Amino acid sequence: KKQFDKQRSEKLIRAEFNRANNYISMFNHAALQGGGGEEYWNRLNEIKQPTLIIHGTDDKIWHYKNAGFLLEKIKGSNLITLEGTGHELHVDDWKSI
Repeated sequence: KKQFDKQRSEKLIRAEFNRANNYISMFNHAALQGGGGEEYWNRLNEIKQPTLIIHGTDDKIWHYKNAGFLLEKIKGSNLITLEGTGHELHVDDWKSI
């Protein structure tokens, strides 16, 4: 498990809240998880740019199996797996990336 840095997290949350100007965009995960996001999943093969997929094995929002799906659908993509990382990158993850 990664050490939780409460002070850093609070600073990040405040900065993100102040930066956000479209609150509807906060629900984009729900749209991709069956709320109309199928159109995006079905178009992944259209991505032609070099793509780096970074995914944590302990992500509770998007299960790690999605990384394999993305890797399969986006031709020529690469995957960096972050063991023990959840949905958000931890400061210690930057060494691996």
